[in-house]
Amino acid sequence: MFEFNEVQLSIIVITLVLSFLIIFLGKRVSKLSVTSNPKGFLQVGILYVEMINNVIVTNMGKKHGPKFSAYLGSVFIYMLLANTAGLFGLESPTSSLSVTLIFAIITWVLIQAANISTNGWKGYFKGFFDPFVPFVIPNVFGALAPLISLSMRLFGNVLSGGIIMSMLYAFTAGISAYIPLIGGFNVFGVVIAPVIHLYFDLFSGFLQAFVFMTLTTILISVEYSE
Repeated sequence: MFEFNEVQLSIIVITLVLSFLIIFLGKRVSKLSVTSNPKGFLQVGILYVEMINNVIVTNMGKKHGPKFSAYLGSVFIYMLLANTAGLFGLESPTSSLSVTLIFAIITWVLIQAANISTNGWKGYFKGFFDPFVPFVIPNVFGALAPLISLSMRLFGNVLSGGIIMSMLYAFTAGISAYIPLIGGFNVFGVVIAPVIHLYFDLFSGFLQAFVFMTLTTILISVEYSE
């Protein structure tokens, strides 16, 4: 019988939550009129879309930015929830290399597509031999570099944060065990952990999601000639 591991369970939960929110907001937005005054959660969703559009268009320009706004906005909100999943008792999906590698592969494909769109297939393959034929090896590695760096950066940062938190809980539990009348209650962990979580799960989680989205926009935009 197939059993889900913790990462797979987190992926399913986050995907279902995001799907529900997107469908819910989509139906609410479709009912808006020009004179409507959105409030509450709907207003937050509209402000989020505007923020993403502004960031993407600023980095990629008005010609190409709008084409990628929906995808990159979805990636950002997914990664934000994935990076902060630890706050809800879930395993962070981005602590798995297979997850971050999938996102990096999508970005890499979009980079190659932008290059081909600008230079054509002939110019794309010719670029691997510029300025001389022997440069094909470093050029190939250069083309693969974003695939490796994007996946490993996100994976390493999220995984290291999880490891540090695990070590912190183990350390504070060991110290708490020496306090009389406390028993197995991790009193130091209750006090210290929320502050550390604030950095690793919230601040760092947001930062890593934003960096991935920003790097994706920059790497794709540099392949376009205009």
